[in-house]
This record gives sequence, structure tokens and C-alpha cells, in this order.
Amino acid sequence: MAESLSPELALVDPELAERARAELADGGSAPPSAPGPGPARPKARSRGKWTAIVVGIAVLAGLAGLGAVWRSHDGDSSEKATPRTTRSEPVRAATAKERRRDKPTAPPRPLRPPLRPPAFHVAGAPKEPLREIALPVRARRLSAWLTPGRSLSRAHLHHWLYQHNWIVTGAKFGWWRGAAALRTLIRVDRRVESQWGVGYRSEAIARQALAEVEARGR
Repeated sequence: MAESLSPELALVDPELAERARAELADGGSAPPSAPGPGPARPKARSRGKWTAIVVGIAVLAGLAGLGAVWRSHDGDSSEKATPRTTRSEPVRAATAKERRRDKPTAPPRPLRPPLRPPAFHVAGAPKEPLREIALPVRARRLSAWLTPGRSLSRAHLHHWLYQHNWIVTGAKFGWWRGAAALRTLIRVDRRVESQWGVGYRSEAIARQALAEVEARGR
């Protein structure tokens, strides 16, 4: 058994090495070059050398394993830290929303006055429709429409009478700036009389409406 025992095996299992040396001592077949206890010293030195090497390798392996464990621990710590940051963001957002809710709201602005305040109020009269153009604008457009070259026709006569009745009726209802619209309408009626030879009665109706509006607006 002593011949088949290798130095590596002796370093791994010291008891096996001691048993081999005991068998060699019992058999009395020690080599001539190693009489007495003297040759045992080099073997002890060799065993100590191999033991130091094995211990050094074990220490290096242990350090490498410790480094791997440390790196994995750092990775786990960084991964665990990420959700904490993401969870804190909604909390900050919610806090900002609460602060906005807690801010004092500005008092409501007072309602603006109507864009077309009536000149006077008539019981039962409809309010001026704001989606329609104002009476002074309608009268000016009618004046621009009646060009010197516009001849009398059924369609032209119908258009003039429709706009004339709208302005007179709205002014009597007290709509915004009805008196100014009637003054412009009277000038248009006089031009109609000059160009078409009609409109005398319409002019009289417009003048009577202007007198009533001016009287009620005082």
C-alpha cells in the first residue's frame, strides 16, 4: 500500500499516510538511504509544503466565493432600491395634487354687462337676438347694398322691405341703438324714392318710429 500511495493522496488524508508509514515500519523494508529517524524530516517538510499550497488554494477559492456573494448581494440591493424610488413618485404626485386642491380658489368674476344693452324696456317685447347683427350694422349694410346702378325688381324690392321692417320693429322693441339705425334707414328710403320712385310711405313709418324711440329713450 505504501508503493501505491501518492503524495497528493497523503496530503488529502493524513490518516492514510500514517497507516502507510506504520506498515513500512513493521515490514522492516525501509530503504538503505533512510536509516533511523533521520529521513522522516524531509517527509514532514514536504507534507508541510503541500499543506501550505492546499491551504492557499482554499483561501483564494474562499475569497473568490465571498466576492461573488458580495456582488450578488449588491445587485439584489440595487434591484430592491429601484421599486422604492418608483413607489415614492406617485406619493409626491398625489401630494402635489392635494396642494393644488388646498389652494384658495379665486372669487368668481362678476358677470359682464350685456354687449347690447337695450335702450328701453317694452312689456312683452322679445329680447334682441345676439346671433343677429345689430340694428345700426343692418342699416349700414342696406345703404351699401343700394348702389346707384341697382334697378327696381321684385327681388330687390322684397329685400329692401324686409330689412326696413326688421329695423323699424327692433327699434320699437327698444333694441340697442335703434334710433341711430332709424336715421340711417330714413336716408336709404329717400334714395329708394329717388331711384325707384317708391318708398314714401316706408319713410313716413320710419320717421314716426324714430320719434317714438327718441321719446322713450329720454
